[in-house]
Amino acid sequence: MRELAWFVFSLVLVSVSAAQVSSDDSVRQTDKDNQPNVVLFFIDDLGYSDLGCYGSTFYETPNIDRLAKSGVRFTDFYSANPVCSPTRAALMTGKAPQRVGITQWINQPNDIHLPLDEVTLGEAMGSGGYKTGYIGKWHLGEKDNQQPREQGFTWMRCVNRAGAPGSYFFPFKRQTKKAKSNAVRYWDVPDLKEGKKGDYLTDRMTDYAVDFIDQNRERPFFLCFAHYAVHTPIQAPDSVVQKYSEKLESNPDLKNRTSSERNEAVTRLVQCNPTYAAMVENLDINVGRVIDKLKQLGLSDNTVIVFTSDNGGLATLKKGRRNGGPTSCHPLRAGKGWTYEGGIRIPTFVCWPNHIQPNEVSTPGITMDLYPTILDLVGLPQRPNQHLDGSSLKPLLFGEPVSEPLRDRFLAWTYPHDHGSGHTPSNAIRMGDWKLVQLTDSETKDENRFELYNLREDIGETVNVVQSNPSRAEEMASVLKTWIQKTCLSGETPAQAK
Repeated sequence: MRELAWFVFSLVLVSVSAAQVSSDDSVRQTDKDNQPNVVLFFIDDLGYSDLGCYGSTFYETPNIDRLAKSGVRFTDFYSANPVCSPTRAALMTGKAPQRVGITQWINQPNDIHLPLDEVTLGEAMGSGGYKTGYIGKWHLGEKDNQQPREQGFTWMRCVNRAGAPGSYFFPFKRQTKKAKSNAVRYWDVPDLKEGKKGDYLTDRMTDYAVDFIDQNRERPFFLCFAHYAVHTPIQAPDSVVQKYSEKLESNPDLKNRTSSERNEAVTRLVQCNPTYAAMVENLDINVGRVIDKLKQLGLSDNTVIVFTSDNGGLATLKKGRRNGGPTSCHPLRAGKGWTYEGGIRIPTFVCWPNHIQPNEVSTPGITMDLYPTILDLVGLPQRPNQHLDGSSLKPLLFGEPVSEPLRDRFLAWTYPHDHGSGHTPSNAIRMGDWKLVQLTDSETKDENRFELYNLREDIGETVNVVQSNPSRAEEMASVLKTWIQKTCLSGETPAQAK
């Protein structure tokens, strides 16, 4: 009888609701005012060691450090790929990037783009009643119908048609004599025509972010703030650069050291580039501005903050660049463009005041997990047929025991390309504490060169123990091969189109 009464009551309730709202709004009909907002900070090229809360002693990031301390900080979180476009595709789709045909950063001009038939995270949030906004770097398609506005974000600002900005200073354009006056300016950042000399890109973009929050304070919103910082060109306000130059002068021991990588590449081992440090500090200041805006509007307790990066820091460069890249991922090996830890392990944390308690989690996570995790946190239904390669991390955020699927799964990467960092094609897989790297020699095409590391004992991947663990290496190589065959289009890894 109780079930019958509940059934009748439900029919009445549905009838009343149907008269008040359209079917498109029904998913948000339950207590919409309490639906949490989401701000996703997606930083470009931010390395694992680039924040104080992840070990930096040279860069100053007090706002980000406080934010990380207030939430759940992941110690073993990974990007889906060691370069940007593939990881961005993984964030938007919840799929390993090779499933959608993107395994390399997209150069311009190019026909490669995020397939329009993918149901992006923006579309999923929008269909759940959220106002969706996107600011900054997209790098998933250069044409008008390939931009965030066509992929679920109804509000879009400062999205250029390339990856890096032309300049971080007004008028935010690349200065080149080669471009014709009527040519598409891929690197120019739009929406910022008004300004003055000295205006800085990260500051101006944050102006838009706080305006978006202000304009949508009365309704649930999802803002993806995809900073161009700290990608090249390495440029920052002079006053902040001077601060770190003086900091270097007062610390004579802060001198760069380097290590050699295969293919004669060079890796920076010390964070001592004053301009890069100034970029990081400016980023921190602007993250603080967004947090202050949420507090000012009384939205902090009802806003989920997700902070992550698209790949490791630019620490390694080809021969001839004797200092390596502008930052260091030490103690991790190499940096952006490599499937070693420096190229794929990234700073990531999630905050939600009075809901998520401060904690540190060592269970590995990966970019694809963020799609289902965000849906889970805001109470929207999962889309398992879409985010095939992601798992919700909500239980970890709320301190629940680690489930077997999360505990026992493997994470894997394929990067079948040469890169300006000196990388040549490789694949990798992590199972528990073990990491297998498969090297593909670009000349001999030998795909059977394996390196095996125990990350618990050797986070810097310095001692290859494949010879003493042949059965483990063989098992991991088999799993990796099957994964690549299963996830790559037509069973093969797609090449970068030119």
